[in-house]
Amino acid sequence: MEEMVNSHKNIVKDDASAAHLPKNPPGKEIARADETQINRTLVMSANRTASNNRTGKLNQTARKNFSARLALEVFRKKNQTGDQKTKEVNEYFGKNLTRFTNLPINNSAEITADSMPRMDHKYENIEIFNEGGQGIISAARENVLGRIVALKTLRTADNRSGSSRDFIAEAKVTAQLDHPSIIPIYAIGRNEEDHLQLAMKLVNGKTLREHLKNISLNYRIKGVSAFDEHSSLFNRLELFLHVCDALVYAHHKKIMHCDLKPENIMIGEYMEVYLMDWGLAKPIPEHDDDSDWVRPETIAGTPRYLSPEAVVGDRIDERSDIFAMGLILQEITTLQYAVTGEDSTDVMNKIKNDQLNPPIHQFGCRIDPDLIAIIRKATAYHREDRYQSIQELADDLRAYLQGNEISANPDNLFMQMVRLMVRHRTAMLLSVFIAVAIAFATVAFSIYQNLKQTRLLNERNEMINRAYGKCFAATSLLDREILAQEKNINLLSGLAARLLSSWSVRDNRIRFRQYDRSDHLASPANIIYSPWYMNEVSFSEGICKAVPELDPEQIKLRMQQLSPLIYAMRETILESGSELTFTIEDEQIRLRHAVLRGLPVKSIYIGLKEGIQFGYPWRDIYKGTWDPRKRPWYLRGKDSIRPVWGTPYIGLDFNMGLCLPCSARIQDENGRFYGVVGLDLTFSKVAEILHNSGNAGFYVLDSSLIDSRGRIITSSTRKKKKINPPKNGISTEIALDYFAVPKIRHGILEQKFGILSDYETGRGEVLYLFAQMKTLNWICVQKIDFEAYRSFFRRNQLLKKVIQPKPLSRSGKK
Repeated sequence: MEEMVNSHKNIVKDDASAAHLPKNPPGKEIARADETQINRTLVMSANRTASNNRTGKLNQTARKNFSARLALEVFRKKNQTGDQKTKEVNEYFGKNLTRFTNLPINNSAEITADSMPRMDHKYENIEIFNEGGQGIISAARENVLGRIVALKTLRTADNRSGSSRDFIAEAKVTAQLDHPSIIPIYAIGRNEEDHLQLAMKLVNGKTLREHLKNISLNYRIKGVSAFDEHSSLFNRLELFLHVCDALVYAHHKKIMHCDLKPENIMIGEYMEVYLMDWGLAKPIPEHDDDSDWVRPETIAGTPRYLSPEAVVGDRIDERSDIFAMGLILQEITTLQYAVTGEDSTDVMNKIKNDQLNPPIHQFGCRIDPDLIAIIRKATAYHREDRYQSIQELADDLRAYLQGNEISANPDNLFMQMVRLMVRHRTAMLLSVFIAVAIAFATVAFSIYQNLKQTRLLNERNEMINRAYGKCFAATSLLDREILAQEKNINLLSGLAARLLSSWSVRDNRIRFRQYDRSDHLASPANIIYSPWYMNEVSFSEGICKAVPELDPEQIKLRMQQLSPLIYAMRETILESGSELTFTIEDEQIRLRHAVLRGLPVKSIYIGLKEGIQFGYPWRDIYKGTWDPRKRPWYLRGKDSIRPVWGTPYIGLDFNMGLCLPCSARIQDENGRFYGVVGLDLTFSKVAEILHNSGNAGFYVLDSSLIDSRGRIITSSTRKKKKINPPKNGISTEIALDYFAVPKIRHGILEQKFGILSDYETGRGEVLYLFAQMKTLNWICVQKIDFEAYRSFFRRNQLLKKVIQPKPLSRSGKK
């Protein structure tokens, strides 16, 4: 009887488990089309094309069989409109019952008094086994059929009370969700005391929370090595998929649960899984219809499993259920909470600020990168970055369990080859077994033991040398890009000096747009919105901003003199990054890339000693009074003929991240000073190319650039720090965090080039590979998990041996 009590603890609604919290001040969402959305569309299109190619042969056969073709279409297509899905289901399963199975869910609390039968005539109470603040749970026997059911009785007899209406609404929603993983409702009625009663299936089992606690307790007492955690994880993921199937059905019926948590998932004694407690379920709103939505005064749900949009009081949809399922999936995988805090407020603040715990196993077991990718996509902060349906999450998880590629972490060429060999593992294992058997048969055991240590040492040296070679090559590439931009600055400085000193009228066309006295800037005819610049931009013209006291004719003369420089500015921006990629692309392709994704050089600017600033490309970002002579880049560059690099700063276009300025003095052959020319190098684009040019793989824990004081310039794994707009509209330099622990940081700064080894709890040996840039005295550092890298290296070496073609004999045959 104690097991029956435990199995139905979560049926009686616990008011303490649902937090009603004050909403945040109402805000207005601003939807922005950015590069991420463009990339996601391209990737989805490519995946669909690859999927169609893989199923091409199967479709040729299916076209000959109408039933087989319909079976493929019904079960393969998941992102269909309601009418398309209904039509194909009718063609495959039949048209008679679809009009009933697809009826919308009625979640109202209205039930007529005549439709509420007397339950004491139908059921006989056996024993009360659980009591809560609002109801009583008892085991009862159905008089006619003799089956044992769970009978829930509401304490209050007031039909108009909130608890009665919630009781009826929850019963109606649960009863209409007829799915094997949703608890069946048999009847609703009243007893002789006019109290509402609900008959449902009696389940003997435990909640998922109790199940996970039991596993953790056994691991803690006996040690995780005494169990097969890999098989246990797969069993837990199978249970999770049952819940996903129930949610797929509920979301198809336009109902979202809104209170998903391990306490509301019941596991029966025969491993049946039930999703319980639909008391907070709500209809799924239409994504494109916000006309009738009103911001709620309170937020209902369990704080630890609220989505970010629910915490701030925004409108929620089925993707909030997906976020909660992602948190549950992380707890199933790691056996510990996905979000921790001292209290509910602390927990919700961490969810709101995207501070979830990393998916690390409580007992140090390794978690597959594909499973981590599924968890991170399901718990993405922005709902557009999550799985857009619970079906997509379930499909990815099933693909992971089957050893197939997942959409959250597409395979590279190496992994595609590995999966191909796994599918042909019989031949592969046979070849490896024969090779190992021959090796053991031909080499004496004593010699093998002596050679083993030498082989491991040589392997380690080769591994480290290869890894360091890639790190050094990446540093050299970045040096080459810095030198290329210094050359461009010198070229622009020389051209500007020649135009300003010996300009003669050849072309009166002005290619700069000037701010007028009302601070208005005219737009070129070919402006286009750039997701990278987050503003309208034109690469055919530039802008001009002058101090108010200057003579307009003098400004016009300077614009005429420097207009031919537009072509050199355009080429400088479009050619930036080519030193790192070694690719030659058409100018239109580079221009499109600059507009959509951006290039390392963001902008070029010229400040003249009269107080005139020229900028390229055209962007309307200079508002108010502006004097280039007071800017740090001008002050640094006016006294240096050679290009001089500044420190990272936040510009007026702060959304693009940190910038590194480079400037140089403009003077003619006679030493006459005219001003300063400069450019901005965007860290995010340089780091993106740099990280892909060195060591790249799951074994790379971090790729960073640090300055001569050990401060982090950029990092591949460090969370992107929120950048606030500059105060008073003036660009400002920022403070940087220090790299790693002092011991490692000081060792890197002292040696400049080399390798450092360290040990981390739970991971083992890690390597720090570092090399100093010759241009800026910065240091490129890559942190590598040695064990993971050794595994990768050995598999790579084995693959080379397996796929190496056999030499031809003299007769021409293999």
